[in-house]
Amino acid sequence: MQPAVLQAIESWEQSWNQAQASAVSALKSGFPFLVDQSRYVGCDDIRLQYAQAGLGEGRVCLDDEARVSIEFQAVPNTVITQAVDEIQFPYLDHSEGSLRDAPPGAYVYLCESSNAEFEFVVGAGGHGQVNVSFARVPDATAVLDALTGAFSEQHPRARQSET
Repeated sequence: MQPAVLQAIESWEQSWNQAQASAVSALKSGFPFLVDQSRYVGCDDIRLQYAQAGLGEGRVCLDDEARVSIEFQAVPNTVITQAVDEIQFPYLDHSEGSLRDAPPGAYVYLCESSNAEFEFVVGAGGHGQVNVSFARVPDATAVLDALTGAFSEQHPRARQSET
């Protein structure tokens, strides 16, 4: 390859690595409970995880297209509904008004501009799920930040990550 091409590729790679590091920083700022998770062979995604006794567990993945997936389980329904009501999604399937008043079930928002899917499951047993697929970093960070606010308000003793 020509030296100019090699230099351009190297410059692009440095910029990409910095963009990924900035994305991880944004995600961790939005949800300080996240810690790094080891990558495994064959997966280039950056993976973060959290686990809080009684407050759920899950992971956040940043893929090689700078899209974010969130998979949280066993999150208190009150945390989920407070966060979702704060974000004020323009339309959640099967929900009329505040999610706080909705019966157990899955509530989904499909973003037409980004093709991201946001699913919030209000569980019958008091705990539910947060599932986000193919979201842009700012949108995923907004969901994480709203969850953090709800956690902090409802469970002020929850331990945030030291990293």
